[in-house]
Amino acid sequence: MRFPLPTSLLGRILLLVAIGLALVFSGYTVLGLQAVRESTARTLQERLLIAQVTAGRVDDRLQQTARMLQVMTEQAPINPDEDDPQLTMHTLRAMNEHLGGFAYYMAMLNHSGRIVRTEPHITNLIGYDLSTSNCVTKVLQMGTTVTTRAFVLDTPTPTIAILVPTKDRNGLISGLVLATLNLSDSGFKELLSPLGIGQTGYTEIVDKNGVVLGTTRPERLFQTDDHGQYFATLVGESRSAVGMCHNCHSNGAATERREEVLAFAPLTSAPWGVAVRQSREEAFAYSDALQQRVLLFGISAFILAILSAWLLTRSVVKPIRTLTVACQRIAEGDLSLSLPPIPSIGGDELLTLAHSFEIMRARLEKSLEEIQRWTEQLEQRVQQRTKELEESQRQLVSVNQMLQSKEQARSELLRKIIVAQEEERRRIARELHDEMSQVLTALSVALEAAIMAPASKADDVKARLVATKSLVSGMLGEVQRMILDLRPSLLDDLGLIPAIDWYAESRLKASGIRVELETAGVEKRLPSELETVIFRLTQEAITNIAKHARAENVSISLEFKESAVVIDIEDDGCGFAVDQVLGQRKRNQAFGLLGMKERVDLFGGTLSIHSKPGEGTRLVVEIPISGMEPSNGENKGIAGRRSRHTEGRTTGSSRPL
Repeated sequence: MRFPLPTSLLGRILLLVAIGLALVFSGYTVLGLQAVRESTARTLQERLLIAQVTAGRVDDRLQQTARMLQVMTEQAPINPDEDDPQLTMHTLRAMNEHLGGFAYYMAMLNHSGRIVRTEPHITNLIGYDLSTSNCVTKVLQMGTTVTTRAFVLDTPTPTIAILVPTKDRNGLISGLVLATLNLSDSGFKELLSPLGIGQTGYTEIVDKNGVVLGTTRPERLFQTDDHGQYFATLVGESRSAVGMCHNCHSNGAATERREEVLAFAPLTSAPWGVAVRQSREEAFAYSDALQQRVLLFGISAFILAILSAWLLTRSVVKPIRTLTVACQRIAEGDLSLSLPPIPSIGGDELLTLAHSFEIMRARLEKSLEEIQRWTEQLEQRVQQRTKELEESQRQLVSVNQMLQSKEQARSELLRKIIVAQEEERRRIARELHDEMSQVLTALSVALEAAIMAPASKADDVKARLVATKSLVSGMLGEVQRMILDLRPSLLDDLGLIPAIDWYAESRLKASGIRVELETAGVEKRLPSELETVIFRLTQEAITNIAKHARAENVSISLEFKESAVVIDIEDDGCGFAVDQVLGQRKRNQAFGLLGMKERVDLFGGTLSIHSKPGEGTRLVVEIPISGMEPSNGENKGIAGRRSRHTEGRTTGSSRPL
């Protein structure tokens, strides 16, 4: 598909500039958006780094706690079943004091997995059996330090614990120390409050089941995270990840759904992980602002560049247009005026061209003036010698003009007469073809039948003659109607309005069509040829209505103005497509609407036809009467003339039929 290119110089230059600027700003936009993407990726990496740093800090704290417990148990070998209870309590008390608020309580379990001591003392826990716990079994059998998942064992909230094996003096595992940790401790919560995550950012510690063990949002503590399965996979694979997610948190009956940046880093000392979350709007505020600035600046700069290019191009093209206009004026023969001033555009090429063009115009004008002067001198030299010849020539020209004028008038008159005659001949030919030809054909067929098959009885002959007589009577009626159509006597005797009144009644009343005839202005006799053409136009319109319109009501209005007559004929019939009908008739060279238009054109009038299928038809004709003499007639009004009374008829200027 080829796109049309501008034809003007200004349009072509602007198109080339626009294409170049579009390419430049497209590259700029691509680079700007690439910078935005890099900024977005850097933001995601920053959030992942925050999660990894926070996970490292939590790892360090848990490892320090576990290492402290291991050191204290190694410094004082303990056998919970055999040693002095006071010595065991002293060791637990020392551990509890060292942990401070970070521990709920310390418990000592014997080799069978039962709690034998607690610090502070908790009666309900003494003798509690934890041998069924996988973590306890693992510590007692393998002698490794274990960090548990969340549980509730006589603590205010769910908690986690660090299990450290104890050994007796022989180096054998004699039990274990259980330290329940308070993850709501202020010192521990400080580990979860990294810098740079804004107002909407928060940090969570989740275990491999997705339970929130620690968070900077207290309402989320020990709830199951909405991405618990995803976190469990990352913890199992010891893999960090960062990306976008949709966070759904339930607050009572309301549910808040928003897009967040999520960074996750697993711990090494426990089956947990640290999740750093922040709303996308806040995390990518700088990137979004950068993207908006890139697009806004690019669009604004492109528009300003196009505007500047248009102004600069216009300043270049304007002098060229000035030269073009001057060339056109000289080509038309106008050498009297000099060029308008050429605006300066920073160079002298166009100015030099304009000055050279002005010198050429001045020299050409001077040459023409000299030629004109020489011509005048030559004419003066021969003027006296040809004076008589010129006089004779002027007389001859005058005579020729008079003859030519008369010949033109005669030709025009003859043309109008021939056109009018041809129109009447065409109409009569059509009437004879449409009406008489059919009747004569039927009559010929009837006579031929009578000749070919003579009747044996007089009654049969009579019956055939009766049928033939009816055809002849109909043909006689059509001939009489055609005679009246050719020139109704009412038009000459009573004038235009009674003739139209009679014709409308004779053609439309028999078809059950109601007609209303109205006049406006001072009714008067018009020139004979004008009355004739108005009657013929109205006659043609009424005939078309009777044949084609299928109307129920017809309105005919004549308005007498000072210098024109307006005929307005409207019906509520089926209507037609004006352009289509006129085009078909013109190609077929038929009568009808085209003939009406030609009649109106001969008299210098106007004809307008308004019609649509199913919406009726309105025909308006206006013909001037200035410069024409009225026919035979008295130039008096006939508005008060008495009219014949028929059904639905009134007198005056409104005459419904």
